Amino acid sequence: MCKRGRLTAVVILLASSAWFAQAETGTAIRLLPVPVSTIPAGQVISSDDLTQRKFQTTPRSLSGVATETSEITGKEARRRLLAGRPVPLSALMKPLAVKRGSKVTASYVEDGLSISTQLLALEDGGVGDMISLRNTSTGVIVNAEILLDGGIAVKSE
Repeated sequence: MCKRGRLTAVVILLASSAWFAQAETGTAIRLLPVPVSTIPAGQVISSDDLTQRKFQTTPRSLSGVATETSEITGKEARRRLLAGRPVPLSALMKPLAVKRGSKVTASYVEDGLSISTQLLALEDGGVGDMISLRNTSTGVIVNAEILLDGGIAVKSE
């Protein structure tokens, strides 16, 4: 006659305490800039919107994160930035000076000759960016630079 039963086993693993005590090297407490309150997408960030908070960091944890206030101020939030959380660099962009689909005044100046006309922006852009624009009356597409005042400078080729 065969009787079936259960066998309970307790396994105890003994290991060196040094193995469990391994810590990631290069950890440090560091002040990082964080939003004081939640910042919505599209808002240009000022220094008043930021504060400093202590975080335990490693070189790997700092990858892709703003470590200085100057990396954030004056930039536009691509997406919502949470209060008290480090700011990913990928969530920031130069503020848009020209939005796709908007009409802008473009100027061409050379040797005393000045020509201005209205163009339709075919893409978004910030100050200093080269963007494509279309002359609505002729359909000609030109590339031009966005100026500090939001105007467009067409350059000769």
